[in-house]
Amino acid sequence: MSQLIRTASFATARSLTGARCRVLGAACLALSLLGLAPPATAVERQEGPPPWRLGGRTGFSCDAAAFPDSVGQHLEVYLRVPPATLRALALDEGGSAMLRASVSVRTRAKGGDPVESVQQFSIDPADTLQGQGRVLLFRFPVVPGRCRIDARLEDLFSHRPGLAYSATSRTLRTELRGEIDVPKPQAGRDLSDLEFIWPVAGRSPGMAFVRDGQSRIPNPDRLYGLYATQVEAAFKARARSGDERPWRYVVRVLDDSGRVVAQQESTAVAGRFMSGGVKFDLSAERAGSYDLDARVWQEGDAGAITRRARFSMGWSFETWNRNSADIADEVHFLLEKEEEERFAVIQPGEQERMIEEFWRKRDPTPETAMNEAYLTFRERVEHANAHYSQHGIAKGMFSDMGRVYIRYGEPFDILRQVIPAGDQTLTRALQAIILSEERAMGDVNQKGPGGDQRPFEVWLYEGDIPTPFDVEPGLTPGYIAKRKLLFLFVDEQGLGTYTLRYSTE
Repeated sequence: MSQLIRTASFATARSLTGARCRVLGAACLALSLLGLAPPATAVERQEGPPPWRLGGRTGFSCDAAAFPDSVGQHLEVYLRVPPATLRALALDEGGSAMLRASVSVRTRAKGGDPVESVQQFSIDPADTLQGQGRVLLFRFPVVPGRCRIDARLEDLFSHRPGLAYSATSRTLRTELRGEIDVPKPQAGRDLSDLEFIWPVAGRSPGMAFVRDGQSRIPNPDRLYGLYATQVEAAFKARARSGDERPWRYVVRVLDDSGRVVAQQESTAVAGRFMSGGVKFDLSAERAGSYDLDARVWQEGDAGAITRRARFSMGWSFETWNRNSADIADEVHFLLEKEEEERFAVIQPGEQERMIEEFWRKRDPTPETAMNEAYLTFRERVEHANAHYSQHGIAKGMFSDMGRVYIRYGEPFDILRQVIPAGDQTLTRALQAIILSEERAMGDVNQKGPGGDQRPFEVWLYEGDIPTPFDVEPGLTPGYIAKRKLLFLFVDEQGLGTYTLRYSTE
């Protein structure tokens, strides 16, 4: 089992359940804007094999594959900087962006210091096209066994002063730490990991990498579908020294139920080494996760060496082009904790299918191509981020007002007192609310000279109250049946940040 340790600097941190690390990230950014050193970066652990994906302004994905060679084995580490990250990079006066990617590998069997490789590169506008982004390759010598990978991506222009940047000498960066198992020999033969690759046709030749005389572009997300309907993979085998019998292999594609949806068989010429490859047209398959299963042997062998790796198919524009952190933020409002934690570790195509199934159940007009419920949700999220953001640091969708707005939309009526009148306006409003409700208000009063002068807003929903999106279709919660909802928000410090102090939800 592989393990991923994810760290994010400044405002890039998030947790599986959302709010905790988002608050920490906002606090770190606030400190940096004041010129103070931020606290230690948040660390998030996630079990599971690669590929690994990190969201945020410097988000990237990472995959790795080990290959036998003439002297031992080498590990190839692939990074993909997606278009969503490239579009969010800081630019210099000439409109250029600059990134630094660094990867270090430590093989436990060898011990000692890790081997590190660094690439620094500029960004061309063409890198943001067609969902491919920028792909990087790092190679390291390794031995069989457990192997640790550390990867970091830095936006080199993000340290410039200003509200949009960190106002310190530190650059905005995202880091990960993962562990994989470098394959050991089976019956004296070695079979590499399965390397997922992009179709080379129509791609920039400057992004391709050459191995065994063939030009390939790795696909670190293992994602196919919208921009690459043909799934391609490569692998390499090595026999004992002097054993040069012909090779055979069978590669299958299995869906998440174990059903074989495609299969290829082939042979390779006699020799100690064998380089194999497969191509599958999966344009008819739906979004979701799939397994690629390979069996390789030499003529006369009683058994085969095997490898299996997971990839996914995705057909949504958002799956390919939206920042994964933004998608996860929205899912935080829709799924229960257990479902959200599962969503965070599954592959993009499976996430797409999970989201599609969620909104299919809530589509008021399933006979049409447009899902009005989903469009309404996205409009409310955009409204909340535009109107309730906290001083430009935290997203408005995570404020108390933003959460209520996303769940219920525009209030039927708003009682607002922004400028205190000095006559206990809030106290009188609370008394009126208490008289109209059956349950107690609780202690929200603030006594002092001049009365309670805190700014406040009371949001009232009544009549045909819309069902929140996170409620399972067909269920009618008790608070909806009452046909009246009331929310009281109070600006406790007079800084424009309103906190929910009472509701009838």
